[in-house]
Amino acid sequence: MNEPRRLVATDNDVRIDIQVRGEVLAPSTEVPIDYEVTNNRDSSIAIADIVPDSTYDSETQTVTITLGSEVPGEHFLPRLMLIKSGEHKTFSSTARVTLPITELVDANPFHRYPNGLRIRLNFLADVKPFAKLIGINERAVHDPTLAAELFPKWVEQNESVITNVLPMHWIGTPAPSGDVPIGPVRKRKGP
Repeated sequence: MNEPRRLVATDNDVRIDIQVRGEVLAPSTEVPIDYEVTNNRDSSIAIADIVPDSTYDSETQTVTITLGSEVPGEHFLPRLMLIKSGEHKTFSSTARVTLPITELVDANPFHRYPNGLRIRLNFLADVKPFAKLIGINERAVHDPTLAAELFPKWVEQNESVITNVLPMHWIGTPAPSGDVPIGPVRKRKGP
């Protein structure tokens, strides 16, 4: 965790230390991450064991990878990982980042490309209503009735920690810069 590609955040008495193994973004990229969650609260928290999700904000040029879930599914409920008070746990995952960038946009020299990455961890602050999902063997449980029952509780108990932005390099199809001629090059004849 002492590598330079590191993100750290603490909020709501939960700390997340993240090691990003990679420094590039492209239209379709896998970003491997190792992260450690420390619970400094007086009570346990739970994190949904799901595949990380990613979104892109073109105004800030930032990709956000989300660990855990803000809301449960309509039919399937994910397994929850419990982190007790004062405990820390380490996880490894790979986030799939897919950015919808077309060739037409790539040819635009004014297009703003992704240049930053941040991580958001969602966790459940009160684990009692979700006891059936903690530590189960399956990755998810199909139970539409339970999902409907837990939905409002999940939304109420969801909290998050968001890291700062880590600079990343764009390696997708680059837009032409001012130094690269766009059309045919015309040579001038001598004086």
